[in-house]
Amino acid sequence: MKKDKMIQETNQNFKSELKDFSNHPVHHHINTKQQLQVYMEHQVFALWANMSLLNSLKEEFTKTTNPWLPIGDPELRFLINKTILQEETAKNYFGAHQSEFEIYLDAMAATGANTENITNFLRHVSHGTDIFLIIAASKLPICIKKFIKTIFDIISEEKPHKIAAAFVYSRVGMRDRNLINTISEIEKADKADLKLFKYYLRLQAGSDSEPTFKILDKLCGKDMDKWRDTERIAEIILQNQRTLMEGIKTDLTGSISE
Repeated sequence: MKKDKMIQETNQNFKSELKDFSNHPVHHHINTKQQLQVYMEHQVFALWANMSLLNSLKEEFTKTTNPWLPIGDPELRFLINKTILQEETAKNYFGAHQSEFEIYLDAMAATGANTENITNFLRHVSHGTDIFLIIAASKLPICIKKFIKTIFDIISEEKPHKIAAAFVYSRVGMRDRNLINTISEIEKADKADLKLFKYYLRLQAGSDSEPTFKILDKLCGKDMDKWRDTERIAEIILQNQRTLMEGIKTDLTGSISE
């Protein structure tokens, strides 16, 4: 099978599955500011985990220690750095630069969502404790723990093409385009100011995914085994997102989805 056809088929398979996330029942249960808070308190962990995937690629293909040396493929470095620029130094609502993760955290705070869980979790991470020990010892909801563990299982394999595939498909799958209209309705009903989260969603929807697919293209090349790995990773990521979505739905409704 030709490389271009493999890319097309993998992406098409994912796009068809992506429709399920855009129309996932969880979105029908986000009708109040309090329900939106629950949603954000889960999703922030997914956003952080995805940033860790990107950081793994940065460490692998760019020189992050002194003395500096040019390493690897310059075009690959460019694509990774372009993505990092977009993810780590985006413009926030007020025109200042922040990572998309920090923009999300600020939106959570403005919405009244609880940031304590993610803040405490990252405090443990900053101490250098093994990430798998942190996950196991945490009192986070099971769906969040499973999501993070799956991402770090992929990172721990130290296979750049798998890490890139996980980042590409997890990033695309998190785009919550349908939420913008829902949030506008919540603003009217609850007289809530959700402009920061609306700004984040629009920022996310307008982000350029092309560099990330080019990274994956370069890492897989003409190696059909790597493209088959990419398909498997896409399936794992899709299941990971389903698990998270079902966990959110359970917390919102108090019942396990059929």
